[in-house]
Amino acid sequence: MNFNALSYTQLDSTNAEAIRLYRLKKITSATLITTREQTEGRGYATNLWESEPGKNLTFSYACFPHFIKPAGQFIITQIISLSLTEVVSEIIKSKKTTIKWPNDIYVNDKKIAGILIQNFVRGDSIDFSVIGTGLNVNQKKFTSDAPNPTSLSLETGKTFINEIILNKIMGRFNFYLDNLTSHSMRKTLKDSYLKNLYRLNQPAKFRDKNGIFTAVITGTDAYGQLILQNRKKEKLVYGFKEIEFL
Repeated sequence: MNFNALSYTQLDSTNAEAIRLYRLKKITSATLITTREQTEGRGYATNLWESEPGKNLTFSYACFPHFIKPAGQFIITQIISLSLTEVVSEIIKSKKTTIKWPNDIYVNDKKIAGILIQNFVRGDSIDFSVIGTGLNVNQKKFTSDAPNPTSLSLETGKTFINEIILNKIMGRFNFYLDNLTSHSMRKTLKDSYLKNLYRLNQPAKFRDKNGIFTAVITGTDAYGQLILQNRKKEKLVYGFKEIEFL
């Protein structure tokens, strides 16, 4: 897929810029927005994303996936999560890279990337989607209260060229997106996402509105909800923010 590219020295947020341009009708086709410094980068809700200027990748890919129904929007999460996981895995071969549901990228038990997807629905399809991504590349010191950050440089002892890594990520993303109308590709995405889930089939502690419990992650459903099985062999299903990993 061909796409336009917009590069900035500083932005409050690449997602916010994409949405501003969309509302002003200044984005009409797929567009990649990057910035050297992001002053108000964030994750879901009020979570902030720390990124030292020039050290990391902070970008948003804005596109118009009209062929995706609102009920199937989790497939966008699968595409970007797998694209990042595959590229990070190629670079850090000695450690396990996984997807912490729904879309944080982990190296062992440390977070290396976060994703924020914002979809705009019109009628029975997704009119506009903004896929915001922060990948820690060359940053070595983190000052926020995030509990477990890491970077490609910290994990390998090497320095990387951001643009080369970005091109690899976008290559994977567009490969998946371009072939998404194929039933076999959708099955591949589903299977690969499941295979790469953090703590899959491992007993672990979680917290929900009723308290702390032990369960095993067994998968996700078509809507992207997390499926677990507790010690009583009961099936538990959670939407985002309804459960916390401990």
